[in-house]
Amino acid sequence: MHMLVTPMRQLGVAMDLKARRRYPAIRGNVMVNSENSIELGRSANVARLDVGMPLDPDPLPRLLDATLAGMAVTGFVLSGIEYIDGCAYAQSWWCRLE
Repeated sequence: MHMLVTPMRQLGVAMDLKARRRYPAIRGNVMVNSENSIELGRSANVARLDVGMPLDPDPLPRLLDATLAGMAVTGFVLSGIEYIDGCAYAQSWWCRLE
């Protein structure tokens, strides 16, 4: 699903409303699949943001244990865990229509 995506946290710390609005939204295809997670050692719902060619790196770390935290007419929020440099952090993505 093609959306504008804005992460709502930086290294697990929630960004305030002004910081979120200043953050440039990333346009891409939001995909959620059940897959085997090496970091968690089990199967998990994993969200990723695809913006280009298949071998291009993802612009945001994958969101593990992704769940739908809220939904409205124009968008939704996915919440889960992201791994950066081997550390796990809470993360949420604000996904909205272009």
